[in-house]
Amino acid sequence: MAKLDYLLSILWLLRSHKKMTAEQLAERLELSVRTVYRYIDTLDMSGVPIISESGHGGGFRLPDSFLSVPLFFELTELKAMEHSALLARQADYPFTDALEKALTKIEHRLQESQLEDLRRHVGSIHIPLPSQSALLHLRLRELEQAIARRETLVLQYAKSFSGSVEERHIDPYGLIYRLGKWYLIAYCHQREALRVFRVDRMNSLSVTGRTFEMPEHFSVHDYMSRIHEYQDHNTKSKAKEPTLVTVRLQGRPEVLDTLCNQWFLQPYLVARSNDDEAEFRMHPDWMLQYMPYLLLSFGKGVKVLEPQQLRTVLSETARDLAAYYED
Repeated sequence: MAKLDYLLSILWLLRSHKKMTAEQLAERLELSVRTVYRYIDTLDMSGVPIISESGHGGGFRLPDSFLSVPLFFELTELKAMEHSALLARQADYPFTDALEKALTKIEHRLQESQLEDLRRHVGSIHIPLPSQSALLHLRLRELEQAIARRETLVLQYAKSFSGSVEERHIDPYGLIYRLGKWYLIAYCHQREALRVFRVDRMNSLSVTGRTFEMPEHFSVHDYMSRIHEYQDHNTKSKAKEPTLVTVRLQGRPEVLDTLCNQWFLQPYLVARSNDDEAEFRMHPDWMLQYMPYLLLSFGKGVKVLEPQQLRTVLSETARDLAAYYED
């Protein structure tokens, strides 16, 4: 066993026991007592606060404050954690303050030379921070708690640029962060199916007092993986799939920006020819299943230029909705 391995082993033994004598350490590590004392001196000189108690009942121990601190982190590990905190802040992660507090505790245990080296490396990467949204932080905390407690929620949800707000009763399953936006995967009671909601479009949120049972085998990771696999399959088949259709849209630049930035549409985006036009290539079945309802949520902010089939289905869907609400 290498010297470093013995040093780490001594620390682990002292962490897991209240107190150990040199003889006990020597027996556990199959070393001489003299070698144990030499390793203890090495740890002491490196800054590890080992307490030595002489006499009957004496031995070596670590202070209580040291027991709650991770033993060793390499520079690359510390750097990764510091950068993670910066990325968390950039993503409006709701528990960034707690993460930064934990890192501060670790930094307080570093030697000055280690801290200077860490700051030099961390300072080499700049991550611009977004405008801080206290409401978004609050909303994410509320959703995280509701997911953990399995609480059914009622929310007022704004449907994109159409200006309409709908009340939805949902069972929240999980949060995901993608392309600068937070999304909630939830079971929608109105649609009787899983839906993805943008957190920044939730105008209000409240608990209903009811709880739900999460499907036994549901996983947010698996759910997103299936979506990505479906998208990858469609993307890879573009070159050999003769039935792909071109969808050309025209609309307000800010509306098209939102559409083009939808993570589930990005694999199909072909071009953004003008500020007010965008072009997609997709399978007709996918287009007819998802695009009509998606485009209707943007109201008059977007218009289908082609294909005619999508224009027809969109018109029929709008008429059906109008007739439904006239009854």
